[in-house]
Amino acid sequence: MYLDFKVKIPSDSAGITRKKIKGTTYIYYSYEHNYSSEKGYTVPKSTSIGKCTDDEPDLMYPNTNFLKFFPSEELPETKGGAHRSGCLRIGTYLVLRRIIAEYHLDEMIGNIIGKNSGLFLDLAVYSIIAENNAGQYYPDYAFNHPLFTDRMKIYSDSKVSAFVNSITGDQSRAFLDEWNEKQDHSQKIYISYDSTNKNCQAGDIDFVEYGHPKEDTGAPVINYSVAYDRNNAKPLYYEDYPGSIVDVSQLQYMLEKAGGYGYKNVGFILDRGYFSKENIHYMDKYGYEFVIMMKGMKELVKSLVLEVKGTFEEDRRYSIRDYKVSGITVKKQLYPSDEKERYFHIFYNDRKKSSEHEAIEAKIDRMAECLHKHEGTKYEIKCKLRSNGMPVPLLRNCYSIFNGTKYR
Repeated sequence: MYLDFKVKIPSDSAGITRKKIKGTTYIYYSYEHNYSSEKGYTVPKSTSIGKCTDDEPDLMYPNTNFLKFFPSEELPETKGGAHRSGCLRIGTYLVLRRIIAEYHLDEMIGNIIGKNSGLFLDLAVYSIIAENNAGQYYPDYAFNHPLFTDRMKIYSDSKVSAFVNSITGDQSRAFLDEWNEKQDHSQKIYISYDSTNKNCQAGDIDFVEYGHPKEDTGAPVINYSVAYDRNNAKPLYYEDYPGSIVDVSQLQYMLEKAGGYGYKNVGFILDRGYFSKENIHYMDKYGYEFVIMMKGMKELVKSLVLEVKGTFEEDRRYSIRDYKVSGITVKKQLYPSDEKERYFHIFYNDRKKSSEHEAIEAKIDRMAECLHKHEGTKYEIKCKLRSNGMPVPLLRNCYSIFNGTKYR
């Protein structure tokens, strides 16, 4: 926590450095130097002792580390009259306050959180404006931004940490219940649903498990998914689940959740990660319409593309000018035991074809140049193979294919 008075930055002491983070300049002091035999040079140990003021580069707001390492420095006998910046940054805050009021979020949070609802809204706005969710930097943000707390009171980072830890799962679920209850369930909506995963080094957390992350760093992960209304990009609900659970098995739980929130007249827009016979059968069972991207290497995809290849790409009747692609729809069963025919939407992107063709030509040129440089030298060439023993193709297909019920 920073103290509410200014001191002169120690200029005569060795080891004083400045570091700019998110637009704020912090002062660091190297209090110890240890020689590293592995690196072959001295490695300093540093800690923050304060942050620069906005208008006086030679002064800073000290923290408790400054008092520890510079006990002989003179401190001001009187403190400044203002505990806030003389100039508050209000632009983005006004926009977010308007959004909060229009959706009655302040009332909903007040009913659920209680007296700390202002701090909750401040933390939400802080994460958007500062693009940061680190509690230790919240007091810096609060110093020069308007707040939702009573009398715009600034809380310490320790208070922020304690408050966040006090929020319960029941409170989160209560908000989602009330939020979805207020949505218009009579209108036809398309819910877009996608998920991602986050590497975690926070320690012992129940749902952090080793799984199948998109970028595997060897760390355990959590899975996080969001469903939102495709028409207006309004978020509807979210969920987190253990890292070992794959996307394809989580979809049915998400569909049940949508029904539980009262969404009946609804369709789903899904990524290829949710494509499976079981999931499609489940959506049929409950009467959900859907659009889902198919996995490009499926044999069915290959046969569908080859059937229509050359029949629509150059025909202007199939041109979709808004997206600069051509498209055609065919009707066919998804699998032999399928009970009904599906609509398959096949798209062709001429620009993508040209860019990928140029990329492969450039890659061939680089490979040829490398081979010429090493001509006459013996090397063992290893080809990357698929699980079926076939080599991985260098050029991806420029056709995209979607499957679903009739898209309106």
